[in-house]
Amino acid sequence: MRIVCQKCAAAYAIEDRLISPKGVRAQCPRCRHLQLVKKDPAGAEAGAPEPAAAPAPQAAPPVAAAAAARAPARPLSSEDALPGYGDMSGGEPAPDPLFDGLIPSGPSRPAAGAAPARAAEAAPVKCRECSKPLPDPFDQAIGTCEDCRQKAHPPEAAAAPAASAAPASQGFQEIDLPPLESIDMSGVSATGAPALGPEPRSSANRSQPPRPAYVASPPPKPVKKSGGAGGILLGLLLALLLVGGGAGAAYYFLVMKPQAEVVAKPVQPVGPPPIPAAIQAVLPRWELRFLDLTGTSAQRIEVGMRLLAEDQRSAYAEAEESFQQALLIDPRSDAAIAGYVQAVALGRGTSIDKATFDEALALVEAAEERAGRTPALLLAHANLMLTRSNQPEAAGQARRLAEEVLTQGIDMDKAEAHVVIGRTYLKTSQGLANQHFDTALTLAPNLQRIAYYRALAHESAGEYSRALEALKGRLEKDPEHWDSLAAMARIYLEVGEVEQARKLYESRSKGPEADGRALMTLAVMRYQVDGNAGAAAKELRALLKNRQRYGEREVSEALVHLAAAERMAGNAEAGVKAAEEALTIAKDMPAAHLQLFLAALGRGEAAKAAPHLQGFQGKTEDAALEKVLEGRLRLTERKPAEALELFQEALKLDSRREDAMLLAGIASAGAGRRDDAFRFFFQALQSDPMRPMPRPVTTLYFLRPGETLVGLKGAILEMKKESMDVAPSLYEGLLLVHMGERPEAERLFREVFELDPNNAGAAAYLSLLALQRGEGSKARTFGAQAVTVGRQQPIAHFANGLALEESKKWEPAKRSLRDALGLAPALLSAEVKLAEMEMASNRTSARERLLKVAGLDPTYLAAKRLLFLLDRQG
Repeated sequence: MRIVCQKCAAAYAIEDRLISPKGVRAQCPRCRHLQLVKKDPAGAEAGAPEPAAAPAPQAAPPVAAAAAARAPARPLSSEDALPGYGDMSGGEPAPDPLFDGLIPSGPSRPAAGAAPARAAEAAPVKCRECSKPLPDPFDQAIGTCEDCRQKAHPPEAAAAPAASAAPASQGFQEIDLPPLESIDMSGVSATGAPALGPEPRSSANRSQPPRPAYVASPPPKPVKKSGGAGGILLGLLLALLLVGGGAGAAYYFLVMKPQAEVVAKPVQPVGPPPIPAAIQAVLPRWELRFLDLTGTSAQRIEVGMRLLAEDQRSAYAEAEESFQQALLIDPRSDAAIAGYVQAVALGRGTSIDKATFDEALALVEAAEERAGRTPALLLAHANLMLTRSNQPEAAGQARRLAEEVLTQGIDMDKAEAHVVIGRTYLKTSQGLANQHFDTALTLAPNLQRIAYYRALAHESAGEYSRALEALKGRLEKDPEHWDSLAAMARIYLEVGEVEQARKLYESRSKGPEADGRALMTLAVMRYQVDGNAGAAAKELRALLKNRQRYGEREVSEALVHLAAAERMAGNAEAGVKAAEEALTIAKDMPAAHLQLFLAALGRGEAAKAAPHLQGFQGKTEDAALEKVLEGRLRLTERKPAEALELFQEALKLDSRREDAMLLAGIASAGAGRRDDAFRFFFQALQSDPMRPMPRPVTTLYFLRPGETLVGLKGAILEMKKESMDVAPSLYEGLLLVHMGERPEAERLFREVFELDPNNAGAAAYLSLLALQRGEGSKARTFGAQAVTVGRQQPIAHFANGLALEESKKWEPAKRSLRDALGLAPALLSAEVKLAEMEMASNRTSARERLLKVAGLDPTYLAAKRLLFLLDRQG
């Protein structure tokens, strides 16, 4: 018949002949639950609890059974019968065998010729613990009632081994049945009755050694599949034994030899998950900075959150430290990680170095995996991605992270998410950016950072006057907001209002409370904007005399700027000393490594330059420049083929780099590829001659104009094979123009023009150099000659257009500039000059041209200057 376990709901089948009229105690092999099973004539499922039956006659009371257990054992013969277990030759089994091997659901085969149970006269049996009558045959055999057994062994203790093993019970149980004659019958008395020991849950006297307990089968081994597959195999084996092996085999399977009592081990509590490797990696280094930490992690987080709310560059730096301390106190604090990444992203912005970025990214990703994608972690992650403003894929990822916050965060979280999304549109759509900023203000009216980002949106749209007004408003509310002041100064510098920018910093650099950042920026402007390296070095040294007033970051940056200023002033050794000192304060400072690399490269010492290359690679936020510098190192190492590949990669990253074109030509010549060399040189000749080298107006990663070409003078002239070969002289002159040596360049162009008056390139550059000296007549002459002999060369039309514009011949000048753009649409200087000529007559057209140029090249300052003038004119 089929039964269902009351505890785990597993279904099994049991042979009907094994169930007496009084029922049988059956133990589930899966969960070890013990329950009473009775025959069901109607064929319904069995296993439901029923009232205990009236006392049944027993073959022997417990006392007799115990006495029989002490009798000497003898071999079992076919004539023997087991009192209490029925006739071994096919008689009815005992009313209450302890059955531990239920057969899984399947067709059952009733035993034939089952005889009625033999009646026996016996006195009522009582519980030896509480003296309560025992009507149940199983309780009589054990000698104690169910209640007493439960008190001695609560169900929790009995269930522990099964519970701990249950998850692993997923495979088939292997049973090795020995031959019948090898069965150990030492536990059977001389009369054939088994010696019944106490049940494992019994409350027997603990001072006596435990007696063996009879079980039908050992607990199931772990299996690989669910659904009681082990029970199926066990049932099949049992059926096989009952049918083919006779009653003796069935007896072995049901009784088996005694086994030792199994003591359940306490279940060990599951410990906390291990700390992710990314977090473990930062803790030892951070511990060196913060010794003897006190307080709780929550207290440090609270301090960090207050600092974040201040929205100040210095406050962000302090917040970084507070969150670092919080994580050191509690490495499992995901709130500390979210705060730290947020402080790094908002405080350092695009100036964040690669090492810090990678570390913060690893931390926030580990926290997201551990704690889930909470709004705080997602927002910190998004702001971190925005520090890579020149990488479109990073901005896209930031937008997706913020959009995820919109589906789950509170109003404040959603406001921050809208700010992030608005920032991703700063360079592409002022309308979308401001739309998200407006929504953020609706959700969080006191979110001050929105005013700053709205100003950046105006700037990206070329509305410099509106951007400056927005920043002024932000400073009126918070005069200490450094980012607003720095943004205003940068805009003034980019539009050519240098003195306005200087005044902003001077207002913060006076008095006993002078801002060290303002003092350092004024010195930086001195050598990077004014070109006065000597004055800058003097100011920086004066600032460093009071270095105890500043933090390590400010001191190390001041030393790097001093190194650059000294090199620019021709004091290479002083520059090296300053950069090396910076590295003693900030060991991995990329800008210091860059200055040492440039100093060594300038001396032609490739072996000294090489170790510093890795110090700044991937950390300057200008991948094209890094490729150019690595290529220069390979040229110095006399590896022109490798250098050529690097210069070509630089051009793919930034087509504006004319130095990479010239260097690619030099490397091609060095690799024996003369035709490729002249192809690169001609490409450089037709490029925009008035377009400045792309770099910020002020930067920590400073190079002098033309510094990537230092040391290569004469490299192209070496390609000259005969005196009438003018191409090497022409391109050597172009190299000298980009190196800033214009008189020598003009001399070479004249030599070329005298040998070949039909050389349009030489005529065009002679026209441009004459314009720079203010010689308009010569400029027009050379310009006209360039167009006459080089109508398919954009540089010829460009030079002629500039010469005509200088002579106020507006329409011919415009035609020539349009011709240049038709041949070379990327000749942005022609667009700027056309816009300048249209400002008085067609402001709309002029503005469109200038916005196009500023969008294609944000470092093209001439276009920004004209946009500013257009705004100021109203």
